[in-house]
Amino acid sequence: MKEYHLQMAWKLAILAGKALVTTQGDVLEIIYPGHGPSNEGGPDFTMAKIKIKETLWVGSVEVHVQSSLWYGHGHAGDPKYDNVILHVVWEHNKDVLGNHGDVLPCLQLKDYVPPTWLEDIAQKIVSQQLIPCASYFRDIPDFIVTAQLDVMLVERIESRVQRIEQLYETCASNWDECLHRFIAHYMGKKTNNMAMEELAKSIPLQLICKHRSSLEDIEALLFGQGGFLDGEEMDDYHLNLKRRYAYLSHKYGLTPVYGLKNQWQYKSVRPAGFPERCIAKWSYLLYSQERLLHWVVDEEMNTLIHQFHDVGDYWKTHYRFGSGQDKRSLLKYTSVIDLCINAIIPFRITYKRVTEQLDISPQLAFYEVFKPEKNTITASFQAMGYVCFSARDTQALLQLYNNYCNYRKCLSCKIGHFIFKQEGLL
Repeated sequence: MKEYHLQMAWKLAILAGKALVTTQGDVLEIIYPGHGPSNEGGPDFTMAKIKIKETLWVGSVEVHVQSSLWYGHGHAGDPKYDNVILHVVWEHNKDVLGNHGDVLPCLQLKDYVPPTWLEDIAQKIVSQQLIPCASYFRDIPDFIVTAQLDVMLVERIESRVQRIEQLYETCASNWDECLHRFIAHYMGKKTNNMAMEELAKSIPLQLICKHRSSLEDIEALLFGQGGFLDGEEMDDYHLNLKRRYAYLSHKYGLTPVYGLKNQWQYKSVRPAGFPERCIAKWSYLLYSQERLLHWVVDEEMNTLIHQFHDVGDYWKTHYRFGSGQDKRSLLKYTSVIDLCINAIIPFRITYKRVTEQLDISPQLAFYEVFKPEKNTITASFQAMGYVCFSARDTQALLQLYNNYCNYRKCLSCKIGHFIFKQEGLL
């Protein structure tokens, strides 16, 4: 039995029409189950409305498998739980004192929800398929799927906008520095994103801008701070950057980020995505754009589609320092489309929301300019019968899979909700 299933039993009106009584023997009426469940810490549901006997209560609701977990999870004395008005549990095995010293009203779900409901729900959710609803998907009405994916796209962008806004505050409200770190984070992909962001933090963009006329100086600063210029010289180019970094680091009082050298990951990363190649692309981007902020915020999306990541001459024949490669295998420039989808559009939306107070929803049309992304997740949905027309569709599908399908949160999904209703479980 999982707490998530109990949360959904509370949220989805499974108890509607039932004569409810708390474990203290008081008549209970649910007027509104509240907002939730929350993933941000604190009570599972907020702003709930219930009536106990003749008194109307508005506050929070906490859900557990057993009532004693109130203490096991450390809620006693935690001020975030001061406003809890009802404890919803599967099994009441212990009276719980609320943070005001009174016994907390408790509803025992096993008195009203048959165990078979939980078993049936779990059986439908627990699937060996990558997408739990794969066998049902073709029978889902289009408007249900569209409604869920619209929510997913907004949710995905909102999460990135919040991250950029937090980064903006960290950068003392400097948009250029904020963009510098955010682009670096994205260019590291999932494997090296945090290491790339730490590297960006170690060199202010203002310092790099002083050397924008020299690609080798920019590379020396970034590779040097990242720990790639330590040790013996790998070749003449490595020696050149090493000497440049020695001069620049002394001039500006720079020191490599402690421990960063050992954080770079190569496992399960294709050579084209090695950290050195990522830094080479990043260096060239900083070198080639007079002001990165103008390029990201003002460039037409249709123009960006035809642009490519370029690198310095050395990196057209190398994946790592000293390791020469077949030139033909490296001259396949990668498009900036991934950068647009994952970094430029979210940053542009955030910038316009903060500086021009523009709403997010109309700006989601930016994604419709780009072709659908191709990966394992989007291919799985297409195999189920869903047709992707643009990156708007694939971005929504990635959010759906990563935050719902992957964790079997089908009860929180409109598609799953429809299936369970059709199966007579809701």
